Amino acid sequence: MATSTGEVEKINVRSPFYLTVDSEGAPSSGEPLPPDYNPPSTLTQPLPCGEQINIGEDVGTRIYEVDVTDRSGDFRINYTIYTPIKITYQLTEDTSPTVIGYRGGDTREEELIELGIPPSELTNLASGDFDNSYIQITRTSDAESTLTITIEAPLDTDEYRLLMQCPDITSAPETVFSLPPTPPTDTNLLADSQTIGFTLQVFSASLVPDSTSMSVYINDSLVSQISPASLNLNLLSVTPSIIFTNISSLNWASLVTPSKIRTQLPIVVDNSSFKVGDNKIAFKLNWDTSVFDSQIFLKLMEFIRTGIFRNTTDNEYQFAWHNYQGTYSFYGFTDKYDTEVRNIANSSQLISEDVMYSFIYNTTTKNVSASTDTNPLPMYLSGESSGATGGIKV
Repeated sequence: MATSTGEVEKINVRSPFYLTVDSEGAPSSGEPLPPDYNPPSTLTQPLPCGEQINIGEDVGTRIYEVDVTDRSGDFRINYTIYTPIKITYQLTEDTSPTVIGYRGGDTREEELIELGIPPSELTNLASGDFDNSYIQITRTSDAESTLTITIEAPLDTDEYRLLMQCPDITSAPETVFSLPPTPPTDTNLLADSQTIGFTLQVFSASLVPDSTSMSVYINDSLVSQISPASLNLNLLSVTPSIIFTNISSLNWASLVTPSKIRTQLPIVVDNSSFKVGDNKIAFKLNWDTSVFDSQIFLKLMEFIRTGIFRNTTDNEYQFAWHNYQGTYSFYGFTDKYDTEVRNIANSSQLISEDVMYSFIYNTTTKNVSASTDTNPLPMYLSGESSGATGGIKV
């Protein structure tokens, strides 16, 4: 316990807390003193979009990093600053930083000048104890990028707050696709309809419990729960197919599609949460393990890069299939190796109940690749014998 002779001292230069200390318990003569705490001169920390930073007391330099990948538009750094700080920012794609300069109240302007800061750098200080405003940054690209905000605090900063406001993640074009009001007269893929789908094939339908359902996730959010009656993974006559789209009630291309695929309509999973660039897609199979084993053997999964076209013979819109594309003039492409309609497969795999398996789909390249999660689906390029027509880049 502190005595009446105790003095109030700061723990360290970056701490807003104080301890009351006295000479009791101090090392005796000849004993080594504990090392002083020397805080780093620069601290770097993430600042997620939508979050606020509150600093109660600080000196030195802090660097805040904002992930702005897949976002474009106006970004705003809202601030309330008391003791002046210097602000600089830079996007990854910028060739040089943008110096905003000193912001805050002018009541301690003389102290800054005494530290050697030229008065010409202090002309934007607000009159009074604090400054409350914002910095706006406009970005036109959705490419991978980081916004770096550097805060230099030459004086003991009694308070500043930063609130990072960002535009929403840019949605992929296929999330707002709509069928044209006038049916086309060719079999070309409709612009912005290109999307991803996959089929599930089991070793034997008799080895799949009737209760098997599927949960589907996009970027870690549950977007669909497919019932056993809709999945039909236990029927020998059906190969379930799942399509990520906002258009429902369409079938696969007729004439060229295996009958097990066309036995039921593709199961549509809403793709409205797709963002531009990489998207993690994951699924879990669930069943009653009290009446069946804890694993199901999948013989094959085919990931199909597809799109919507107008079958002018059937006079209806359908999902393009990757086999025998010449039937539909390669859906408007030069040949089967150029078209967006490709496929990739993953090898046979034991699927455990209630375990999430994931892969990556890129809405820009339309490619599928392996995930880095705990249970990624191993993939390989499917050969012609499996119906591949060029494959999807991995």
